[in-house]
Amino acid sequence: MRVIKLIGISYQSPTLTQSDMSFSSPYLPGFLLVLMFAFSCQSKSVDFSPSDISLSWELEQNKILPEQMHQAKFTLSNNGNSALKPEWEIYFNTIFLSVNPQELDSLVTVEHLSGDFFRIKPKDGFPVLEKGETYSFSYSSDNFLVKNSHTPTGLYIVFGDSEEGHPIVDFTASRIEIQDQLTAIAGSNLPIPDPAFLFEKNQNLSLLSPKDFSPIIPIPKSYIWGVGELVLSETISIYADAGFEKEAELLKERLSSFFNGKIEITSSPDASISIQLDSSKINEEAYSLKVADIIEISAGNPKGAFYGIQSLLALLPVSSYSSQEDKLALHKIAIEDEPRFEYRGFFLDVARNFQSKEAVLKILDLMAFYKLNVFHFNLANDEGWRIEIPDLPELIEVGSKRGHSKDESQFLWPYYASGPDKDKSPNGTGFYSVEDFKQILQYAKERHIEVIPEIGAPGHSRAAIIAMRKRYHDKMKSGDESGALEYLLEDFGDKSEYLSAQNFRGNTICICQESAFTFYEKVIDEILTMYKEADVPIHTFHTGGDEVPKGAWTNSPVCEKFIAETEGMKTRNDLQNYFYSRVSKMFEEKGIQTAGWEEIGQMDIHENGNDVIRPNPVFADKGFRAYAWNAVAGWGGEDMAYQLANAGYEVIICNSSNFYFDLAYNMDLDEPGHQWSGFVDMKTAWRTVPLNNFISNEKDMYGNPIDAESLAKGKAKLTAEGKENIKGVSGQLWSETVKGQEMMEYYLLPKMLGYVERAWAQDPDWTAIANIDQRKTAMEKEWNKFANAVGQKEIPRLEYLFGGFNVRLPKAGTLVKEGKLFANVDTPGLSIRYTINGSDPTIQSEIYSAPIPFNGNVKLQVFSSSGKSGGISEINK
Repeated sequence: MRVIKLIGISYQSPTLTQSDMSFSSPYLPGFLLVLMFAFSCQSKSVDFSPSDISLSWELEQNKILPEQMHQAKFTLSNNGNSALKPEWEIYFNTIFLSVNPQELDSLVTVEHLSGDFFRIKPKDGFPVLEKGETYSFSYSSDNFLVKNSHTPTGLYIVFGDSEEGHPIVDFTASRIEIQDQLTAIAGSNLPIPDPAFLFEKNQNLSLLSPKDFSPIIPIPKSYIWGVGELVLSETISIYADAGFEKEAELLKERLSSFFNGKIEITSSPDASISIQLDSSKINEEAYSLKVADIIEISAGNPKGAFYGIQSLLALLPVSSYSSQEDKLALHKIAIEDEPRFEYRGFFLDVARNFQSKEAVLKILDLMAFYKLNVFHFNLANDEGWRIEIPDLPELIEVGSKRGHSKDESQFLWPYYASGPDKDKSPNGTGFYSVEDFKQILQYAKERHIEVIPEIGAPGHSRAAIIAMRKRYHDKMKSGDESGALEYLLEDFGDKSEYLSAQNFRGNTICICQESAFTFYEKVIDEILTMYKEADVPIHTFHTGGDEVPKGAWTNSPVCEKFIAETEGMKTRNDLQNYFYSRVSKMFEEKGIQTAGWEEIGQMDIHENGNDVIRPNPVFADKGFRAYAWNAVAGWGGEDMAYQLANAGYEVIICNSSNFYFDLAYNMDLDEPGHQWSGFVDMKTAWRTVPLNNFISNEKDMYGNPIDAESLAKGKAKLTAEGKENIKGVSGQLWSETVKGQEMMEYYLLPKMLGYVERAWAQDPDWTAIANIDQRKTAMEKEWNKFANAVGQKEIPRLEYLFGGFNVRLPKAGTLVKEGKLFANVDTPGLSIRYTINGSDPTIQSEIYSAPIPFNGNVKLQVFSSSGKSGGISEINK
């Protein structure tokens, strides 16, 4: 073995195989990376095959105390016959690395380029690697790595001056193990979900009889069980009063998936199922459902009838969802129901990682089934533009594609490990055509779902900026200067230095030039045309408005001149009001409400010696809708939604620490997702109290107990007018870490069910209990009912609903006590199977039903009735 020492760093022949250093995650398709290489013959020719390279990553240190940091080592190996000259660059992606990592090797540079995109470059003096030789180099970063999915991914190599890439298929990364994590967090309260932690978390849960919990989710306003069953067989007839014909057809179509007999629409009220008009129902989404000798659905509006149908479908036997049945038996019941909030939204980001049209339509079906009525569709961001604008083709020709290039001039870089080949990047490359978008609009309308598009500005706009830069240069080359300037979104002389929340530079539109507003209005007008052609009304347009980086426009000659020449304009801080005055006036003229994240209603002021954020009075009476997201306990914004509502803004509650579904379920090493404002599981969403954020979480993101009384001290409480301005709630799925449809469904289900309960159902009684201990006891009792409903009915049905969803199943909790092993699960109704011989459990393994003798080496796994399983809990002596 040849070993060479260079500045304390060795390079040598490899001794570890790929299997020795394997890294995988059952929940993260492709997570193992997947990385990419490039080979070309341009000005610097390289005669080397990418398949002859292997790369490994090893975590050397990972600390949270006294200061967060981690140190890791890359090892590059030449497995081929040719020499590997230092004429290469390696690229990789990670959100979880400092933008200024410290290189611990003088011959290598680790450089942040943009967003989550990094480059490794050899410096002068880096050795030529001959056959069998390796070179290792380390770096350190000022953050603690929580999960195995937070390590570098998407690696690829570029040789010479090439702009092509191919995966580094031989890549391995060392695993973070739970004992490493427990050691690293010693002395903190961080919630590491080992089996004992999970057992304690689940200790108040027990299996209930189906009659002891609600028959449907979200829980109806009231319901009364009847005696006996109604059995539908042979022929099901459906009658509908005038105005409910579409709902009757929809019911017929849906029932055909579950029932093997004949289904017909009849003109006779004497039918198996009758959908009737009840003009006494004031709330247009209210309904009554009675299952007795026949089924009666009563509503005052097609929306109410539609939701009554969803409840009826939820009452069908779960077994009918897996295969058609000759008979459908329903327990007799009477339900009276109406929603708490008029706005029950779901936000989906398809800009950062793309989702197909078919995946979006399936999500709309899921929303309708659980009675959500607003689809907030994020179509553009720094990392991608996803909707065709026919008169601005560059937006999709440039902005919808991701792959490797030197300068992003033709398409975007491969953010989030989307790969160097723009034509083989299903998560990075993609857009909705005009016809696709119109189909989505119509599909949503049929399900009584309003679609609110979001085109964020002025921040989060890098994809649009780059696309319009390409248009500018193309027009200038053709001699069309006016066309080049018409939609330009940047000041080429701008020297402002800033970094956005997602680590982008140059992502903020220059709003000091008229072309910015010409562009924005053009995009809006073309989207409005799509709504009109689809015969779908639009009432609200979401402008984003969040996270404009501090430092934007501070060194822009265009903005300096604009501020100096514009009356009432004094500093950069005046530009936000100018932008929203212009944009809101434009929307007002089109009869559309202006909406945005909470920042559109905020302003920075100096108060009592401190810089604080307060509602901006300029737009308080302009009909703006603000989406309040930053209510993280301890960050100071717990009452911002209430401040905005009290000031006159329409408000949607979107708390990141409760309703952001891209936050990981928990701190499990192999559980994918973010953790920037905590962890979100189904209970976190379920226990949210929208009008009292202070009691919405029991612990903060670091595992420390929250004192609700102290948290609320000095904070705003909702006034009577403020309560009227809280229009609803919204659950969000941002997609930085979401790669594909299966992963999207895994992130959403079942945690989304806790959210839909809060969106539709009234606040449960426990929310009004002042005594903390009594409130917790009452809450746990209600949570047990909800968890049983999910474990016994919702998860088994979701595995088949609309073709089946990729539902996340939990790990089992365990406790060893007095020589016996106890086990539990967070959704009673799912089964726990175990082995005692070291093998992994299967659907044929023994079912846990009572404590078992513990002699060490027990593996447990949670299974659904379909045979799908969660992660393994392993307990050894």
